[in-house]
Amino acid sequence: MNAAVRSVAIVGGGTTAWLCATALKRAFLHRGLDVLVLDLGRSADDPLGRWTLPSLRSIHTLLGIKEGDLIRRTGATFRLGTEHRSWQGDASRFVQMHGELGIEINGAPFEKYLALRTLSGRPEDIEDYSLAAVAARTGKFARPTESQNALTSSFTYGLHLDDSAYCEYLREYAQRLGVRRVNSQLHDVLLKDGNVNALVLPNGERIHADYFLDCSGQQALVMNRVGGSDRQDWSAWLRNDRMVSTRAFAIDDPPAVTRTDATDIGWLWRIPLAHSSVAGYIYSSEFCNDNEAIRQLRQYAPCISEPMVCHLRQSRRTRPWTRNCIAIGSSAVELEPLVGADLHIVQLGIATLIELFPLDTHAAVEATEYNRIIGEHADALRDFTVAHYRTGAGRSADYWRAMQTEPLPPSLADKLDLYRANGHIVLRDHETFETADWAWLLLGRHCLPDALGLHVRAKLTDAAVSHLTKLRIAIEQLAGSMPRHMDYVRQQR
Repeated sequence: MNAAVRSVAIVGGGTTAWLCATALKRAFLHRGLDVLVLDLGRSADDPLGRWTLPSLRSIHTLLGIKEGDLIRRTGATFRLGTEHRSWQGDASRFVQMHGELGIEINGAPFEKYLALRTLSGRPEDIEDYSLAAVAARTGKFARPTESQNALTSSFTYGLHLDDSAYCEYLREYAQRLGVRRVNSQLHDVLLKDGNVNALVLPNGERIHADYFLDCSGQQALVMNRVGGSDRQDWSAWLRNDRMVSTRAFAIDDPPAVTRTDATDIGWLWRIPLAHSSVAGYIYSSEFCNDNEAIRQLRQYAPCISEPMVCHLRQSRRTRPWTRNCIAIGSSAVELEPLVGADLHIVQLGIATLIELFPLDTHAAVEATEYNRIIGEHADALRDFTVAHYRTGAGRSADYWRAMQTEPLPPSLADKLDLYRANGHIVLRDHETFETADWAWLLLGRHCLPDALGLHVRAKLTDAAVSHLTKLRIAIEQLAGSMPRHMDYVRQQR
């Protein structure tokens, strides 16, 4: 009989490590699980800033973190979605909001009404039917609320985070819960029968545990010793292998959106924080060297720190849980931050581990299921990211043409083929992004189906235009009643 799991050691000092430590300690507080973090400090691939999906708020709620306190202490701001500029030419623009799009019409999804209007030569502005989009466009923000007016709960939101401030907040919170911290580097990893037996520190001290979480980022200091190094390489579809980022001056009265700007060799981004901003450039070294990327970034945003270059290896491990070691975050999955899913990937790893947490020190069955689930989640996030480059018309530069050469992943090809045939957006198991998210992307990039199914068209034929006019007016009025985004941020307590 194998011994019960009583201790977990986490290697890494960044946000991923402390989010894992907090979640595990909170989840198994009743069992007295010993959670220790070997704090290596920030690694070279830790970002300066992050933009998150709404799901991060769910884990904050489960952990007992008060959002107002988090925002006040870390300088975070709110995020209703992303505004993409120049992705289909210098004058182009589209948005992706977090939340519903319009209302059902006779039981038919609203995005199909918009598609039908465009196919009929009478296109409408998708943003006019989203409270989140209109609020973002006018620089307003308020949290969604449950009320008799369904529009007030028709959207959700993520956050813009200063990563070092967020990491410090989580570290303090975890330690108050009882997570132990050892501030040291890792000298060696001792194995016994293929499992991790102990972590060896430079002073010779050894850290023993039943399970080890590798949150050391791209270095994967523990997992690379255990094995499980087989990876699925995504670089044929996602060629960007560099990111340079910098701190920049604050944006004057910023809307609650992440902004990206496409160029001929990649895309720039900038996120607003309460007292500053963070900007970056995602690009391919095949088409641009680091010095040129830094030069363009300096032109894009007024830098107040030295730009930092890190490498991207867009891929995932096929076995992020190998023996008694589990890789979480970028130790397991590396994906460019376009869709804001880096911390969501961490959450998926944590949530799946808690659900499958082993009863004893032998967990081969749990590991197999964990690897399957995380693999499916990661592939779905990859597909949504790739779709940004492969739907609708794109820019004409060599970089963008190169992005179009490789056949699509079969899962994405099947999804897009079905959509083009009849407008149906199919969702499979373990997909993060829902129908509305895909609709924002596909319609925003002017990717339309060839036709709509007969039953859907019949439902939409009698759509009352006057009713939709009332909807637009109601959205404008609600957005107009919201405070300015930064005024709302300053009100957080």
